[in-house]
Amino acid sequence: MPLKILLFTLLMAAQPCLYAGGIDSPYFKGGKLDAFYDRKDNGDFQVNSILWTPIFKGGHGVQVSETGGQDINYFGGFARPLLTRPELGDLILGAQEVLQGDSKQTEVQGEYRLPSGLGFGGGFVDRNLSNQDIKFAKMSYRNEWQSIKYIASTQWQSFQGQDDPGGYLALYNKQLMASWGSDGEQWRSTVGYVAPDQGANKLRPAIEMFYVDNTIGKVNGSKDMMVTGSLGFRKGFLGHEARLGRAMGPTGVEFANPLGFLNPNFNRRLTAWEVGDFVNFRFIHKTLPNSIREETLETALYPGQLLGTDSLVSALFVGVGITSPNPGQNGVSGLLGYHKRIDNIESSFRVQHDFDRDDTSLFFSLIHWL
Repeated sequence: MPLKILLFTLLMAAQPCLYAGGIDSPYFKGGKLDAFYDRKDNGDFQVNSILWTPIFKGGHGVQVSETGGQDINYFGGFARPLLTRPELGDLILGAQEVLQGDSKQTEVQGEYRLPSGLGFGGGFVDRNLSNQDIKFAKMSYRNEWQSIKYIASTQWQSFQGQDDPGGYLALYNKQLMASWGSDGEQWRSTVGYVAPDQGANKLRPAIEMFYVDNTIGKVNGSKDMMVTGSLGFRKGFLGHEARLGRAMGPTGVEFANPLGFLNPNFNRRLTAWEVGDFVNFRFIHKTLPNSIREETLETALYPGQLLGTDSLVSALFVGVGITSPNPGQNGVSGLLGYHKRIDNIESSFRVQHDFDRDDTSLFFSLIHWL
């Protein structure tokens, strides 16, 4: 079945929101329209747009090469048609596609969860110019014991004709979260902490360590570690619900933060300056199959917020970035930007200059909260 038909089906599942009577409805409330432009320091740029609501999350983007490479188009979405009928359980359906030249990658997945927490799901990835197709089926169970929530899943996955068992486990309460799992081609783990909420404009530290090892399967990939932290977490990336999308793997079908196998996709990772207030950072360490290491550090500090300034000055941030190698040597960059939400409009702008490469990258985002 063509992906366009599948996406049309997902949109039909989200049709009740068209008649919901405005943004106070459960179909729109808390949602957003999100768009960004990101110009890389190598000259390439990316444009992405997202519709993010309680019943549908999807979007489209393009990566445009200015260095002779082929452009990449990607689009997709996830729908939750039983949102207002919890007595019927929960159904999540997703479809995504990535196009680059003659290459087409298509992904479809879904999961139905009974009101008891027991779930059944599956999906596939089809790549027309590669034998790296994927099929999977899964069972999951989610519940709560005292103050601890937990999710456990077991799965079967077929990759390049090889069958592998796997599964994931996540345990979390209001402050702490830990997860571990494997699908035969990779194993991943997360550890996260969110401090209790002390109120608006107060310190609320949060930190996450996320690790993926892609060397255990038929394809020898990279080992990736990402550590993200903030002194002023409010909501979003460092929250437990968002973390589940990363923690439960590409077969997780977590609607709070839907991901999947394909990359790139519409669901963007928040930048270092968006994850919280006061002081934020992100460190990424990657070990490639040839043992070469790549490391990136990006920081964002809001001087006005640290000084207690309640004005537009509090929206300004400064920071330092370090990339190694860049290529072949450490690269040091400085960044300056603005990030602020006024009523329902949230915007950010960042300019970053790499002093070693003498190159500049730009980022601009605009969010309309519904």
